[in-house]
Amino acid sequence: MPATTPPTTRKSLESYVGLGRSLLQSHYRSARLHPPAGLPHPPLNAFDSGDILPWIVSWLKATYQTDIESLFVPSDKKHPFDPYPPTGDQGRYDLSPLLAPDGSLRMALAGDWATGTDVSQQVADSMASRNPELTIHLGDIYYVGTEAEVDENCLGVDTAAYKGVLWPKGSRGSFALNGNHEMYSGGHGYLERFLPQLGIPSSADQRQLRSYFCLESPVWRILAIDTGYNSDTLSGDCRLEPALLDWLARVVDPLRNRKPTVLLSHHQWFSGFGNGDYPRPASQLAPFFPHQDIVWLWGHEHRLAVYYKFLGPDHHLTAYARCLGHGGMPVEMPSPAYPDGERAQRVEYWDGLTTVHPNRFRRLAGGTLVGTNGFAELTLRGASLSIDYLDAGGTPVLQENFTPGGGAAWDGTLIRTVTNDPGLLNRITYNNE
Repeated sequence: MPATTPPTTRKSLESYVGLGRSLLQSHYRSARLHPPAGLPHPPLNAFDSGDILPWIVSWLKATYQTDIESLFVPSDKKHPFDPYPPTGDQGRYDLSPLLAPDGSLRMALAGDWATGTDVSQQVADSMASRNPELTIHLGDIYYVGTEAEVDENCLGVDTAAYKGVLWPKGSRGSFALNGNHEMYSGGHGYLERFLPQLGIPSSADQRQLRSYFCLESPVWRILAIDTGYNSDTLSGDCRLEPALLDWLARVVDPLRNRKPTVLLSHHQWFSGFGNGDYPRPASQLAPFFPHQDIVWLWGHEHRLAVYYKFLGPDHHLTAYARCLGHGGMPVEMPSPAYPDGERAQRVEYWDGLTTVHPNRFRRLAGGTLVGTNGFAELTLRGASLSIDYLDAGGTPVLQENFTPGGGAAWDGTLIRTVTNDPGLLNRITYNNE
């Protein structure tokens, strides 16, 4: 038998141009790259448009852990949403043993990274070169999060056509959040294939057990929630499961154990670019964080954006929101809206088209204009939390710092300072800012 020639290239960004966020379109794209073995169908591109839907229906039923009925019965064949076992860490991890010799701890974060493209490899290399203690993926394994896609896009397994990409682990551990694309195949690839490879090896749990978790330093709390699990339902409201809310109340208990908090999720609370709001998780979380500022980092939108401090409706939740969805997908170019009102969701910085730095944008083979991909590094050092935003090559584009307000007795506020602005991002100022 002749030796198989290993692949020499990875998928290109062009593979993901025009990809919407619907289940059917993602399955269609996946079908073109991963035709199901053993099914009596010729390649998808041999069909005319009138035959595509029957092919897709048959293929979904035969291949995936979900099916067409799942569009109407969301619980059908989805991976169960399990609570933590009553032993071990129960998803709450003490960061103190992980601190570097200088007392700091660094986490590299990327969202919408798992595309298996050259640019996702570049981002992974840049993250690894900074040698963080932890790495965290904010969700979305493309196209639909099957085990084969987890292998290729996260675990570095080559396919017959493409080289795989390996998610970079931190020196002390790694985590991953759940996104909507993982749930398009029922969540099985993410929960059963990817999570067992992650976690903090030195912890009692040793590996990541669930799609939600909490990391705590003596001062700060990093809280990760699962907005992806209920993103594939008919309502698509990303509501948080009762098991997660029960865990948050019992194990984390932020009402009695108040700390400055960084919240991580895949979906946005709101969008300044017209890409949809997901207010349900915010309303569910608000009772846990009364009279408290939080920092909220999310993905889902394929861009880098930094929002002004936002006070939610009825003053129930206050957040410094940041979008980090530029890890591996083509970076979207639409300009932000300019909303009015005292509590408007206003964009402060965003990485968009400008004539000042034209080298930060390029046209793909099909003519689509895209921005520069990247990631963020979060550093804890005592009461200080800094966030460095870097592009795919490791160039800093912005740095900001947060410290608890009120001196020795924390008053629930956060003091935010921009500590480095190279002028590479667009900045919007308002008259009352």
